[in-house]
Amino acid sequence: MFCGWRLTSFKPKLAELGSGTLEIDALSGRCWFEGNLLGHVDIAEELRAWLHADLAANHVPPKTITNAKLTARLSLSEIPWQERTNKLQIFLSAGTSLRPDKMYRCIIECRSEVVTVETTYEASHQDLEEWPFGWPVAT
Repeated sequence: MFCGWRLTSFKPKLAELGSGTLEIDALSGRCWFEGNLLGHVDIAEELRAWLHADLAANHVPPKTITNAKLTARLSLSEIPWQERTNKLQIFLSAGTSLRPDKMYRCIIECRSEVVTVETTYEASHQDLEEWPFGWPVAT
């Protein structure tokens, strides 16, 4: 979920933060970058809301979850447009396209852990995200 479309509104913040480790407590929606607590982060709140809705839908009492966290190691770099791995074309109105000189590239290595009173569930996922400088997303 972190590497999906919900990450879009967080991309300007990712560019601002740079490389490092992001941790999200999915039970509370709190988020840290390099150990520093961040203010409200939409994607952390979305993970919290999804977790609580999923627990309710599956009749799992929230008190049985003692920890639910996502750790995302972010490696952010700036690359020339020509070096992008995706073949992104951004079209504006009237059929014109936007081709900035540079793109952001972010390699994301995610690890998730959900701990219950009985067991621990772990998963990992790696993703590559690229977007142009000045990407017009609301923060």
